[in-house]
Amino acid sequence: MKAAMLAVLIAMSGYALIGNSGHAFAETQDKYSQCMERLKTDARFSSIANHVSLDAQGTVSRQMLADKTRADEQQKLAIADWIDARAQCVNFGVGPVQINLHMAFVSIVAGLYNGQMTFGEFNKKWQDMYKKESK
Repeated sequence: MKAAMLAVLIAMSGYALIGNSGHAFAETQDKYSQCMERLKTDARFSSIANHVSLDAQGTVSRQMLADKTRADEQQKLAIADWIDARAQCVNFGVGPVQINLHMAFVSIVAGLYNGQMTFGEFNKKWQDMYKKESK
């Protein structure tokens, strides 16, 4: 978790350096999008790939929303790696929307990791937060 928070701070400082200037911002946005897209096929997350949306989107399947299972030990390891991997994507210096989305993600993923919520509960919360933060 500390690594994820540090990554957000680094990302915010990177955004301040880049600002909203055209080409530099578009390039970092592409790197961010590509990084998040790679999460979907990363073998480290295979144990959770059918339970959550691994990329930055809030879109999940009906099965994911209805998932009443909680993370087992293998899935907890994958969740911890997923948190770090998402933080690395945010480090590309994207804008405030992506940073706010990552902060929202970090605020709820601990409940999934700690077994305080099911995958379905996490997906519902994440979907709601995604809609709220990406407006």
